[in-house]
Amino acid sequence: RTLLFALMMSLPALFNIGLLLFLVMFIYSIFGMSNFAYVKKESGIDDIFNFETFGNSIICLFEITTSAGWDGLLNPILNSVPPDCDPHLENPG
Repeated sequence: RTLLFALMMSLPALFNIGLLLFLVMFIYSIFGMSNFAYVKKESGIDDIFNFETFGNSIICLFEITTSAGWDGLLNPILNSVPPDCDPHLENPG
């Protein structure tokens, strides 16, 4: 009974923390869409895990937050070799 009462008393604080986490993920999702929307789909970046849409950006950020496969998303973004990263393209990625 005491444990249930403590859980009920902590629910407003948990809601505030969840709302703050969503706000941070919302901001970084928009930042990711503006900077990484045109990254070539390879290794960890596919049809679901990419920054092309807002929903996919939130999914990517959730994956990065849980530390599950973040290196698979990092490798294509850091690709700076000339055929994949051409500064003269309209959307170089």
